[in-house]
Amino acid sequence: MQQANLYQQYKSQSLETLTKGEIVVKLFEEASKQISIGIFFANNGNAPKSFSSIVKAQKIIQTLNFSLDKKYEISSQLGDMYLFLHQKLAEANTNKDVSLMKEILSLVDDLKDTFRQAEKLARVQR
Repeated sequence: MQQANLYQQYKSQSLETLTKGEIVVKLFEEASKQISIGIFFANNGNAPKSFSSIVKAQKIIQTLNFSLDKKYEISSQLGDMYLFLHQKLAEANTNKDVSLMKEILSLVDDLKDTFRQAEKLARVQR
């Protein structure tokens, strides 16, 4: 039990030291993971677990949307993209459409990679 507490403490401390850009990348990583899990369960006939994973991905996308700083012009465009992803995830989940889930996963992974690159550039400039 002591090791579990130490691990939780380590995870908490490591999250507290992340930059905003690194947090965004972590959120995209988790969204990607949840969509992948949703695809896995959908392919294996476990609709309830697939549904749950896709809902988790939707919540992450909502979190990203709510965290946008509206004073930047790009925030509006990102907000539109997040809304699109959220809606498509809902559509894929409702219809149990694995091919749509895979398309969304590809978009999320592209965004994750883009934000990862942006974070690296920002780190170099600091």
